[in-house]
Amino acid sequence: MIQWLLILIIVPFALIAQEQNEVRVVSGQEVQDAIIERLANVGEVSAPNVLPEKQFYACDAPLVIEPAFGSWRSVKVRCPSPVTWSILVRAQVQGAIARMPEATQGYANQAVFLRRPLRGGDRIQVDDLELRPIAPLSSNSVYDALEDVVGRVLKQSLSPRVPIMPRHLERDWAVNLGDVVSLRVVRGGTEIETFGIALESGQIGDNIKIENRSSGRELIGYIGPEGIVQILF
Repeated sequence: MIQWLLILIIVPFALIAQEQNEVRVVSGQEVQDAIIERLANVGEVSAPNVLPEKQFYACDAPLVIEPAFGSWRSVKVRCPSPVTWSILVRAQVQGAIARMPEATQGYANQAVFLRRPLRGGDRIQVDDLELRPIAPLSSNSVYDALEDVVGRVLKQSLSPRVPIMPRHLERDWAVNLGDVVSLRVVRGGTEIETFGIALESGQIGDNIKIENRSSGRELIGYIGPEGIVQILF
């Protein structure tokens, strides 16, 4: 009886430990995110010089970001386990001394930040957002207008310390799977408008599959302005 109790208690903890120590291959995207988060904690905005699609080495622990050569201009990205490895990355920050950016420092750019932490799947409201000044070199991949972000859905959890970037958001579909859409059929100089059901999501300019509601046929359509789908023959 005692042996069975030990098995029931030990096995779940073993499974938890295995899940916590899952080995992954670190990508350039993960390195970027870790650097941006770490430098934000010390008051710097960064633009790490690393390709998102680059693959590095195996790791089963959070990445550790440390200043290199006594400043944050370059950083050491270190994985402590299962085998310790590290790389040097140019962080491209606007100063060797960690400090919070202020409007008086001559920053000509602004970025949209969250006012409070939000989780992946949350829809962003206007009260969740604010504009803050950032260094010009960090402004290429961020939003600079609140209206570009309001109503969008977060793809991942995000803290107020990191500017909102396109990769943080779900794609902004013009047509969603299952939507009832207007169909425009042009044939021989005759234009017919009817309705259909989107069989996949798409943005303006995409070709998607559509089911004609009246005939039940599956068609291919081009998403034009205002979400109207023009059938392709």
